[in-house]
Amino acid sequence: MLDEMRRSQGDELSFSAFELMPLAAAEVTFRSDETVCFGDPFALELMSTAPLRRLAGIGFLGAIDFIRHGSGRSAHRRRHNRLEHTLGVARLAETYACEAGLSESRRRLLLAAALLHDVGHGPLSHTLEPVFAEAFDIDHHSMTRRIVRGETRSGRDVYTILRDADLDPDEVLAMIDGHHSGPDAFLFAGSINFDTLDGISRSRAFMEPRAAPRAMLRAVRQWAQTGRAPLSEFDAFWSLKHDVYSLLICGARGRLLDAVAQAYMRANIDEFEASDFERSEVTLRKRHRQLFEVLGLVAAQRVSLKDHLPSSWMKEEVTVKDRAFTVRTDKGFNEPEQLDARYTQSKFKRRISIEELIEGL
Repeated sequence: MLDEMRRSQGDELSFSAFELMPLAAAEVTFRSDETVCFGDPFALELMSTAPLRRLAGIGFLGAIDFIRHGSGRSAHRRRHNRLEHTLGVARLAETYACEAGLSESRRRLLLAAALLHDVGHGPLSHTLEPVFAEAFDIDHHSMTRRIVRGETRSGRDVYTILRDADLDPDEVLAMIDGHHSGPDAFLFAGSINFDTLDGISRSRAFMEPRAAPRAMLRAVRQWAQTGRAPLSEFDAFWSLKHDVYSLLICGARGRLLDAVAQAYMRANIDEFEASDFERSEVTLRKRHRQLFEVLGLVAAQRVSLKDHLPSSWMKEEVTVKDRAFTVRTDKGFNEPEQLDARYTQSKFKRRISIEELIEGL
C-alpha cells in the first residue's frame, strides 16, 4: 500500500486522516474535513508504522475525554485522539520548516520529532500513567525511547525508517525531550512549542461549540518567515492555555475522572500487566470493561457517586497540580531564547481525596 501511495520525488504527498485512522472519526488538527499534506515520503512512511497507527486508539485527554459521548464530528462533540494531535503538531513543524527555508536534514528532524513525540503514550494517556509507573516502572517517555530506538518489536520499522532517512534516533529523542543543542531546539523545548500550540488549541475546540483558534498556523508561518515571535498571537494563546488548564484539565470533573480511573487500576492491579501499556483503548476496554463503565458513570452526572463507587475509594488521595500561566508584558523581547521570560507558569502540588473531589463538583 505504501508503494501505491508514494509519488515521484518533488511531488506533494497528501493523505486523508480517514485513510490512516480506521478507529476514530477524523479531525486532523482544527477541522474534521481538512487534509494533511506532507512534501516528503519520509513522513508517510512513519505514519504507516504500527506504533503511529496505534495512536488512533489512544484518547488525547485520557479519562477527561469521557466528558464527551463521542457523537458527531464537530470538535466539541467528539473525543480527539493522539494521532490527530500528532498530525496537528507535524503540520506546524512542516509549515515552519518550509517557510523558514530549512535544509532537508533540519526539516526532517523537526518532522520526525513531531510525528514521534507522543508515540509512547499508553491507553487513557496521562490518566493511568502514574499507576503504570508505580507498578511497572513504565511511562510514555521510556516507551517512546524504546520505540524510537527500535527496542520493541513494533518499533523496529520506526528505527529503520529514521536510519534510512539519515536521522540519528537519539538526536530525534533529544529534540523531543528538549535537550537538543541545535538551532531549532526551541521549537520543542520552549514555552511556546509545536506540541502545546496544537494541544491547547485542540483542547479549546473540545470544550465548546466554537472552532479552535486557527491563528496558530498563521502565527507559526509568520514566526518562520520573520524569525521573530508574533507576540499578540502568542499572548492570546498563553491566556488560552491558562483557561484550558483551569476549566478543563484541572477542572473538578476532569480531576475526578483521572482519580477514579487510577483508583480502579490500583484496586485491580493484579489484573493488569506491563504489556497493557502498549495496547489501544479498544483492546483495554475488552480486558477491563468495568473501568470504562465507571468512567461513564462519573461523566454522566446522573447518580450519587458516593453511593455507587466503592466506599474504600473515598479516602484515597491523589496528587493534583494547580497551574497558573502568566504573560510578563514587561518582557517585550520576541527572540526565541527570550520567550520563556515572557511566558511563565507556576505549579503547586497538593493531595486531595476522591471524596473531596466529589464534594467539589
